[in-house]
Amino acid sequence: MTRRLLSMAGIVIAGSVLLTGCGALGSQQSAGEPGAPVTDGSAPDWAEQPDLAPQPGSEESGGDQGASGGGQPEEAPDEDRAVIISGTMSMRVGDPITMADAVADAAEARGGSIDRRAEGASTDFQPAWAMLTVRVPAAQVEDLLTALRGLGEVTSVDLGEQVVTNQVRDLEVRVEASRASVDRLTDLLATAADTETLLEVEAQLTQRTSELEQLLSEQRALEDQVAMSTIEVRISSTTVEGPTGTPSFWDGLAAGWSAFLAWGATALYALGQSIPTLVVLAILALVAWLVIRRLLRRLPTPAAAPASAVANPAPKAPVVE
Repeated sequence: MTRRLLSMAGIVIAGSVLLTGCGALGSQQSAGEPGAPVTDGSAPDWAEQPDLAPQPGSEESGGDQGASGGGQPEEAPDEDRAVIISGTMSMRVGDPITMADAVADAAEARGGSIDRRAEGASTDFQPAWAMLTVRVPAAQVEDLLTALRGLGEVTSVDLGEQVVTNQVRDLEVRVEASRASVDRLTDLLATAADTETLLEVEAQLTQRTSELEQLLSEQRALEDQVAMSTIEVRISSTTVEGPTGTPSFWDGLAAGWSAFLAWGATALYALGQSIPTLVVLAILALVAWLVIRRLLRRLPTPAAAPASAVANPAPKAPVVE
């Protein structure tokens, strides 16, 4: 019994010694691996392990993070958008033609212009009206609308924006690429060795130059639309000149008499145009009649039958039934 206890105690002691040795060996291996933490309190040697050195701004460096406001990069400012502003505006005033002059003056005072202007005076059946196509700098659109609201009654305003930022950037890139291509072909043209190469380079240079001019034209047109907004201003009258806008019996009678005079003048004009033709046709008809009459006279006349035969005609044969 005592031997068994001694053997079991020996086995336990041997197992404890083995486990203690394995733990110490694992600790030494972990301390020797790259990147293992140093337990003796000394600073790590980053010169021997440069890949594991903390980078500026990281948590381990602890230097610039607080100064830079949490390490967040500063946001870039928004780029200017390219916008085309266009629309319509309707006004109602007592004298549209005078108001059209005031609208033109207001647009020109803000650096704008009038591309098109149309107007009509008042009649018994239609009020006076005016229509203008105003082009004004985009920055002055709101100022112009405010000024027009002070000049007369504004009945409706309809303005819209079209964002063309991507188109503007695309044209800029294409223009720069086309200009660089033209420059390269120009340099190549100066160093062409033979005539065939010279002609080929000239043809390509002509084509690229034409493409560049077209792109520049599109770019100028787009920039002009962005810089100058287009507003169609429609001005109508609040009153109708004349006693009434509804036609009366006398108005219809006067209109009918005017129509009759117009029809008579048209008929007389048509008759005056047709007289020379009628005279020529009459002369031709007279000549034809004279010729036909002379031809008929020259034709032989048929012989006359004997008078006795006419007086005593032959008896008719009896009809047998």
